[in-house]
Amino acid sequence: MKWLSLLTNEWIKIFSRTRTWIFLAIPIVIIIGIAVYDKVTTDVEVNENWKQELTQTVKDDQKALDDAKKNGDNAIYIDSLESAIKQNEYAIANDISPYETTAWQFMKDMAWISSFIGLFVIVVASDIVSNEFAKGTIKMLLIRPYSRWKILLSKFIATLAFAFVMWLVVIVATWLVGGLAYGFGGMDQSYLITTEDGQVKERLIVEYVFANIGVEFIELTALVAMSFMISTLFMSNSVAIGVAMFTLFAGNTIVMLLATKDWVIYTLFANMDLSVLIDGQNQMVKDLTLPFSISVLAVYTAIMLAITFTVFQKRDVKA
Repeated sequence: MKWLSLLTNEWIKIFSRTRTWIFLAIPIVIIIGIAVYDKVTTDVEVNENWKQELTQTVKDDQKALDDAKKNGDNAIYIDSLESAIKQNEYAIANDISPYETTAWQFMKDMAWISSFIGLFVIVVASDIVSNEFAKGTIKMLLIRPYSRWKILLSKFIATLAFAFVMWLVVIVATWLVGGLAYGFGGMDQSYLITTEDGQVKERLIVEYVFANIGVEFIELTALVAMSFMISTLFMSNSVAIGVAMFTLFAGNTIVMLLATKDWVIYTLFANMDLSVLIDGQNQMVKDLTLPFSISVLAVYTAIMLAITFTVFQKRDVKA
């Protein structure tokens, strides 16, 4: 297909830039650094006497909980303390050490690094269309024998592929580094969660890791669609990147401020963190479930793509 040449061209553009390789290297360096630091600073004696350490932690948390209730502190903070106490008491009673680290535990603990991927993807997605207008190279693209929507589609798929490759590199790097540092076993290792009715239950870490991999890519798809729309709306690449970054951080802040409102569950950013819903738990925004949030993201993604393609089709390009 001739259209594949467009896609290949966009792929080459992304990976011909030095920043792309820097974006790929940064998470890997962080992963290695954290693993090395943990191995160097880990207190073997604490790991061996983890029940005593956890018992003391329960006592400290109980005191903090009593103080929080007495002072009328935030309900989310109180809930988190109660959950931590129940989980630690369960771990002591059932001989489940929270200090046991395996490759799979390391992957679970490093799930937060996806936030770096999101930021880097925003930069690439926000720049890929606006940069063509900023440099004037969009005219060279539009004179080629391809429909505008095909040109835009090639950019979207190339950006989405970059997001997927970056996420895949991080997954593999985390597993390899975790395996080399802690061993490649632990697929049967469990972790603890507290259900809505206050019961503590065990879940397999490997199930969480694979579920998190799936929901992270769904989040990245929505993030690419949002950044891609902004890149199309603004012809300045620096403005597009700035607006996309501001939108992401402002959106999360607004959700925190409006978390108690019933209608907040229908907003985009309230549904952007799917990982907290894997176990059916979400302390900040109530009444969210994983299927509901995925559906909301799908609707928003479709709307953002519709806006993007419509604007790009109708935009005038000055000679």
